[in-house]
Amino acid sequence: MALSPEALTSVRAVKDYLKLTSPENDTLLEALIEAVSAHFAAYTGRNLTARDYSPDPGSSDFDQDNALLDGSGYPEQLLPQYPVSNLASICLDGLHLPPAQAPGQSGWVLDRSAGVLSLVGGVFSRGRQNLAVAYRAGFAAVPADLAQACLEQVATRFQESGAGQGRLGVSARTLADGSVSYQGQALLPQVTAVLDRYRNRSLL
Repeated sequence: MALSPEALTSVRAVKDYLKLTSPENDTLLEALIEAVSAHFAAYTGRNLTARDYSPDPGSSDFDQDNALLDGSGYPEQLLPQYPVSNLASICLDGLHLPPAQAPGQSGWVLDRSAGVLSLVGGVFSRGRQNLAVAYRAGFAAVPADLAQACLEQVATRFQESGAGQGRLGVSARTLADGSVSYQGQALLPQVTAVLDRYRNRSLL
């Protein structure tokens, strides 16, 4: 199977790290990479790789949690996913908001790296999902420290599996649907240190 866009490392990188040359464990390694990448996303509270978010229910990128937001009541609004590479549109209470064309002019301003919207000359009125934002956020290229953390965690879990000869204690198994199940798994200390730097600000 091919890795999903959410994968934070590659089979080739893991095999090079473990000095594996045979393709016999490639399927297991793919499943481990997907599982660890999903674990990282859950731990950080972020979708780490780049994707589009749309408030349009008819769009394949529709994401109610990340594109339909509750207005903050302040001039600043935190986007749930970041960094932001593109912001296509913003609608507040059904009205389109234009970007500020010059410093001091009314409109929205975006801090792309932090995913913070600022509304010059106004506030994001409070409401329930009254702010619709179409944008692309996440890392287009996985940061080196995050990719290395994923690689090391995958390598450890492979070594813990039967395929890895259980050198660290067998605790990983592949289920019938191709997914991977773990029991009593903990993140490596160095991996946790990296992930803590990427945790969503709402979890800090």
